[in-house]
Amino acid sequence: MCIDDGLLSSYLDGELGEPYRSQVEEHLSYCTACQSRLEKLKKLDQVVSRATLSDEELCSRMDQTLSILEKKCFEQGAKKLSFWRKKLEVGVPAMVTAAAGIIVVFIGSFAAFGRGGAETSDIMPSFSVQAGSENIHLVSSREQGLDAYSLEEIMKYLDSKGYNVDISIKGLTPIE
Repeated sequence: MCIDDGLLSSYLDGELGEPYRSQVEEHLSYCTACQSRLEKLKKLDQVVSRATLSDEELCSRMDQTLSILEKKCFEQGAKKLSFWRKKLEVGVPAMVTAAAGIIVVFIGSFAAFGRGGAETSDIMPSFSVQAGSENIHLVSSREQGLDAYSLEEIMKYLDSKGYNVDISIKGLTPIE
């Protein structure tokens, strides 16, 4: 079994302790694949070490970067944008999340306040009443109560007064 790149990199940097270092050296003595990977890691290490900047180069590049920032962002004559003129950058995941939230709120409000009694219409009869003082009569002022009238008589009376009454009864089981 060959050595992984992390262990080879540790060996190359001299960070391996003694029992592991001798085992890696023994494996490298006969495994050409690991020897080739170690050579590639050595070349990569040399390229990286040549690419590092000295302190003088870092300071000069830092000064260039800071001068560019001062000219672009912190210049005295630079115009400041008002709150309403600033760009709003929103990523796709944020937009998808916002759209899903709006849909959930819409469906939830429709379920809670939607059709206003669609569930109760199966149980209770629905009707609308336009009541005024001219069409309210006290039942107790008559000699007989409402029980003395049949449903047909009540319907005829309401029809003579100009009411459009539609009665439907659901879920009624006949008495035997």
